[in-house]
Amino acid sequence: MVLALAANEITFWEIILALGAVVLVVVIALLSLLLSFVRTIETSVQGLGGVARGVAGNTANIKIALAVADSLDEIADEAGRHARLLGVNV
Repeated sequence: MVLALAANEITFWEIILALGAVVLVVVIALLSLLLSFVRTIETSVQGLGGVARGVAGNTANIKIALAVADSLDEIADEAGRHARLLGVNV
């Protein structure tokens, strides 16, 4: 039983191990890049959440504002009628 490897088999093993090391380094680099992208996205989403809360706060009373706008049109019409009855040029 021969336990030694031929020279070409040793060379193949060295090449395979070197390629494995290169693949390992590339995988580590790509996973690090992915982690960086995920952190950037997470930070952006948190900032967007703050903006969304601000928009929600600004529009919480939109129904009241729309009702006031309708009332203002009616008040302006009524004021115009009063002005015409009093003979004031508007």
